[in-house]
Amino acid sequence: MELDIDVEKTLDKTRNFLEKDLRKLASLADRDVTSLSSPQLSFSVSHGSAKKSDDILIDHWSADTALIAVHAAAHHIPDLDHEREIFILCYFKYYSDKDLVNRFTISRSSLHRRKNHALLEFARRLDVQKSNPDHNCDWLESLIVKQSDK
Repeated sequence: MELDIDVEKTLDKTRNFLEKDLRKLASLADRDVTSLSSPQLSFSVSHGSAKKSDDILIDHWSADTALIAVHAAAHHIPDLDHEREIFILCYFKYYSDKDLVNRFTISRSSLHRRKNHALLEFARRLDVQKSNPDHNCDWLESLIVKQSDK
C-alpha cells in the first residue's frame, strides 16, 4: 500500500462515487449500472461529430466514455480472494453484505477487508483508465486522496 494515500478518505470518496456519482453517469448515458458487471460491455461509444452547443449529446458521450473507464478499472482488479467478483457483485449488481458472506462462505470482517482492498484497487486503476486516450475522461476527479490533501 502506498504510504502517501489517506486510506480512509480514499475509501469514503470511492464508495461515494460508486453509490452516487456512478448512478448519475449511468443515467446520463441512458445505461443501467448492472451492465458494467459483464466482462464485455454491450454498448459502444459513438465518436460522432457532436456540436459543442449540443450539451446533451456531449454529456451522453462523456458519460459513456466514463462508464467504459469504470468498467475497465473494475474488471482489472486482481481477483485474489474473489476481490474483483465481490466488488462487481456489490457495486454493480447491488448484492447485500449478507448475500456476499453466504455466497463466499466468509466472515463479515473478511468481506469488509476484501471490499476495502478492492475499493483501493479500483481507485488506483480508475486513475490509470481515465488518463487512457481511448477513454477520453481525464475530467473525472481522482478517487485517490493523498495524505497531504485536506
